[in-house]
Amino acid sequence: MNVAVSGGHAIVTPETYRPHVKRHEFLDRLDHLNVWKRAGQRAPHKPLLLLLALGRVLAGEPRLGGYRDDIDGPLGDLLDRFGPPRRSHHPELPFVHLRSDGLWEIPEHDPMTPRGAVDKRRLVEHNVPGGLPESVHALLQADRALVQKAAKRLLDGHFPGSLHDDIRRAVGIPRDVVLRDAAPARDPAFRRDVLRVYERRCAVCNFDVRLGDDPIGLEAAHIKWHAAGGPDAVPNGLALCGFHHKAFDRGALGLTAVASGYVVLISSEVNGLSAPVRWLLDFHAKPLRRPQSPDYTPDPAFVDWHRREVFRSPARDAPGEVGR
Repeated sequence: MNVAVSGGHAIVTPETYRPHVKRHEFLDRLDHLNVWKRAGQRAPHKPLLLLLALGRVLAGEPRLGGYRDDIDGPLGDLLDRFGPPRRSHHPELPFVHLRSDGLWEIPEHDPMTPRGAVDKRRLVEHNVPGGLPESVHALLQADRALVQKAAKRLLDGHFPGSLHDDIRRAVGIPRDVVLRDAAPARDPAFRRDVLRVYERRCAVCNFDVRLGDDPIGLEAAHIKWHAAGGPDAVPNGLALCGFHHKAFDRGALGLTAVASGYVVLISSEVNGLSAPVRWLLDFHAKPLRRPQSPDYTPDPAFVDWHRREVFRSPARDAPGEVGR
């Protein structure tokens, strides 16, 4: 902190005072992020910006990064890949509004217009610097275990486990950094019950490899993500092989209701020439496997949430068509 001397007394100026942040206080701020919420819509902007900042800490990057050079492009790419399907994303919003959570600062420029909106043009033209507060940055530099815990909490709190590795690679957080922290508690009955009602087969491709009686590579997927408030209830679950689970959580694969149940949709953004691409394209417009009882049929509210917040619309026009 900067200290001025007046009449023999030290005076701490409020503009430069940076109170020390303790470990538990920092984690509590992460757990209570003020994330925008409306009708179940996803808003992972702040968590992704913080994960990007954690990656910068591990890489030894400066505490402050310029909005134009260091934040706008990388955060925009993260939002395109892991955010909800939207026509456009706004990396400038978390860059400014994360300040209200005590986890970000913009020390030199006013990023707001006279009407109180975020002035993106000013952020870009001046390459306005922003980053973690000094006390938080120093805390993380001195405690790499805290970086591990913070990354794990952000990932668990806002994204399904199937996306964690992809996000970590995108922001530069090594795998061993995150996996040392304990996984969040999950209801073990959810996996057991979901696999049982789908007769231990993938609901998309009927994959059912077992070692003895133990399924290999078969997972219980949440339709509405657990991180988004989806319950550990069978109508919010699907038995999916690892490949189709990942595709479902990335939005490459979705569902739509028909008179007889549900059919599989494949996003028009899916493309490629390798053989595994057929494991998506060949199932476009095909029926989803039904559970043993109608009582366990996927709840339309959860399917609608996935269609709005995860699936990369529009769906393909013709079954099996390969994009070039």
